[in-house]
Amino acid sequence: MYGYHDRLAWIDLTRGKVEFREIGTRDLADFIGGANLGAALLARMVGADTDPLGPDNPLIMLSGPFTAAGVPGGNRHEVIALSPLTGIYCESNAGGAFGRQLKLTGVDGLVFTGASKKPVMLVIDDGRFELKDAGHLWGKDVFETDDLLTEAFGKSQASAVIGPAGELLVPMACIAHDGRHTRVAGRGGMGAVMGSKKLKAIVIPKVGDALPAFADPKGLEETLKLDVARMRKALEMFAKYGTPGSFSNNERLGNLPINNWRDARAIELAGKINGVVMAETIQVKRAGCKRCPIICSRVVRVNDGPYATDGIVEGPEYENLGALGSVQMVDNLAAVTKANESCNRYGLDTISTGGTIGFANECFEKGLLTKADTGGLELGMNHPDSNIELIRRIAFREKGLGEILCHGSHKAAREIGHGAEEYAVEVKGLELPMHDPRFSWGHGLSYATGNRGGCHLTSLSHAYELVVTFPEVGQMEPAKGREREGKAQFVVNLQNYMNLRDSLVFCNFDQLNNAAKGTHVLGWYNLITGRNLAFEDFMTLGERGFQLKRMISNRRGVTRKDDNLPPRLRTLKKVGQDLNFEVPPLYPMLSEYYDLRGWTEEGRPSPETVGRLGLKEFAAA
Repeated sequence: MYGYHDRLAWIDLTRGKVEFREIGTRDLADFIGGANLGAALLARMVGADTDPLGPDNPLIMLSGPFTAAGVPGGNRHEVIALSPLTGIYCESNAGGAFGRQLKLTGVDGLVFTGASKKPVMLVIDDGRFELKDAGHLWGKDVFETDDLLTEAFGKSQASAVIGPAGELLVPMACIAHDGRHTRVAGRGGMGAVMGSKKLKAIVIPKVGDALPAFADPKGLEETLKLDVARMRKALEMFAKYGTPGSFSNNERLGNLPINNWRDARAIELAGKINGVVMAETIQVKRAGCKRCPIICSRVVRVNDGPYATDGIVEGPEYENLGALGSVQMVDNLAAVTKANESCNRYGLDTISTGGTIGFANECFEKGLLTKADTGGLELGMNHPDSNIELIRRIAFREKGLGEILCHGSHKAAREIGHGAEEYAVEVKGLELPMHDPRFSWGHGLSYATGNRGGCHLTSLSHAYELVVTFPEVGQMEPAKGREREGKAQFVVNLQNYMNLRDSLVFCNFDQLNNAAKGTHVLGWYNLITGRNLAFEDFMTLGERGFQLKRMISNRRGVTRKDDNLPPRLRTLKKVGQDLNFEVPPLYPMLSEYYDLRGWTEEGRPSPETVGRLGLKEFAAA
């Protein structure tokens, strides 16, 4: 099929061997690439008892047909494995230079199996895939590792690395790319899976030229020229301030989590740490993933004071401003930036780290943690120095509170006890991102049913409840955020579509402001691959992958009991200035959702659903 090399590198870390295998036309047609193909590979390799930190849990890194194809935001890749944080299916999407450079080596992805006895790195250079000693890199943080790799391989090197958190198997560790301009495969602990294999880095020294053939390269070029011009215009304001530009507006709308999700408004705080303030104070320049036409990220520097950065670093995105700022009631932009830098340096997921620290701060305020538990550290809201210290303790699994918190808020709550579960804001063990389900009932249902747990990118509901339409499925206007009618079908449609996008693989920001629609995405796919799919068939590809991921997590014990929201978001209304939001009516929506999904009462895809989608191969596993 066009758009692929039809070639994966399988790296057996136990034996130190590399071999190459075809993917096969059937898998490419049925699962596309990226997350869906990763799920198919994973489903064939793991079972109910596979240890996420054991050698039998593969680490899968895949591109898709959009990677390196010129599609805006298309230079990305997916990382797939069982999550050491949640124990269930997990995928993590990352940008930067690595995905494109990997595709241009002549493979569509990497599958790591087994585990090395000593630290190693995979070097991919001029068609050679070699495992080399990485003992000199072990113990180095993300920035130090990138500096050493640049020194050894040159400025064109693209790499995927872990920091101390990954080496020490912290379940919320991430995989980092691009050094101080950090891009991460952030969620679910993929860095810990990499660390469990003693795999410190994957390095691609230079940009290759192994571009796969496209079915209609001229048609693709002409189409993208028009589409990119339109998208740049539609996303001009978004590009100017990036995701932080939406911070104050989300606070005003009631979409921003505040004070560990207890408060409705924080007008003054939002006015101090938003994208405009960042641009006017600490921002050095805009930056972006390789060959991205939008350029939405911020490069920043805090020159002096207690929160001075280590030179120029990646600035906090919207999610980081929330997780390390408003959730903690920290209104100091320099302090939030330093906390963000610390997570990037150590290789920690900012969302899970921030959510877990917010949980710990409230536990301290409620008396469930004391200074005896914290080693004398004063916790509580608006304690930025303590937050930064907790990040360090979590990354290094420091005895005491660091070891308790490094497992995330779900397990930490059970360790602390005394009702601490009331203050943990997570679903299936994954801390929630910075979009409030009391504002977006679509997110409420999507968080509860998402395959990796609490994840806004399972559906991106809030965008489609504000300004974005989906005419291809009959949604001609943005949905109403707090209206139950039709919400289950709305979420099913978006989950299938987002799952499709994570398989193609490309950035989700092109959807904002209706810059690119589903028909554009399908058009690019058909021009690249030579298929001639209708949109309904395209969406079925997304549904197939979504259902397969559910089947993997069903094997791991996930049933209807796990499709829930945390206590706080089931019971606490969001009331404040100009806001009065009820909690989402989850259970009635969930029943309708199950019917639409074709799931049994226990939350499993029915035999009819499995058969309709051609997934019988995976049903017996």
